[in-house]
Amino acid sequence: MIIRRKRRPQQGLPRMIVRRGRPTVGEKAPRMIVRRSGGGGQPPGGGRRLLRFPRPGRRWFLGLAFAGVMATLGGALYWAWASPFFRINNIEVAGNERIGADVIVTSTGLLGESMFTADLATAQKVLYQQPLIHSVHIERHWPAKLRVVIEERKAWGIWEQSGVRYTIDRDGVVLGTVAPAAGSPVIRSSAPGSLRQGERVDYQAVDAAAEIYERLPRQLGTTVTEVAHLAGKGVLVTTAAGETALLGDSSSIAYKLAVWAALRREAELQGINYTSVDLRYGNRPVLQ
Repeated sequence: MIIRRKRRPQQGLPRMIVRRGRPTVGEKAPRMIVRRSGGGGQPPGGGRRLLRFPRPGRRWFLGLAFAGVMATLGGALYWAWASPFFRINNIEVAGNERIGADVIVTSTGLLGESMFTADLATAQKVLYQQPLIHSVHIERHWPAKLRVVIEERKAWGIWEQSGVRYTIDRDGVVLGTVAPAAGSPVIRSSAPGSLRQGERVDYQAVDAAAEIYERLPRQLGTTVTEVAHLAGKGVLVTTAAGETALLGDSSSIAYKLAVWAALRREAELQGINYTSVDLRYGNRPVLQ
């Protein structure tokens, strides 16, 4: 580019050509052609796209804190589950009189188990198989103790069979041959064979005998000495007055005793003597 000056150059000095790298004042800059390697989606000002990451907010910090708490809690739970501090090392037994505590503890199979995973329901089912146990309850006492509370079956009466007297409870479960308290109900059975501890006798005969021993003294004014369960005939009652009554099956005991009481009063009024009465036919009793 040649620049002309208004004043004449000094004599003797050669003219100078000055090349400028930028346009002069008022001159338009030349247009530049930029070749891009990508499509038209690149940002202006260059061929590289700048990645911008979102700034973490409050929810992000809360989620991170929650994850940390859950991880800590999970670790604590695993430690508690695996720690020997929560392994059952003591089982206390209460309510037992005839069953040894060691038998109960061994039957549960819970010594050394975790307090968190010990199957108490299964242990209860196993203990119910003991013939002398009527009820059982198992409690957890943290951190490593169990308490087993049992209720043993109580002797209620005597079941005589084949000349042997067995002690039974109110449900008819054979407890052994130890005699119950004096005055306990006595049921004589005509069935053959012997019985073992834990077996059940005829529950209908036991229910009938229980109702007879309770109601008969009030309705007839006498006591019961024996209730027999005879095959093919049913329940036979013997009183302290020497009377016997055949009641048949164990149904409608209260009604049969009421018929017997009314018949007894009528016999006394008419002066009729009898030693036995058959009440198997309801309101058609037979005197002998």
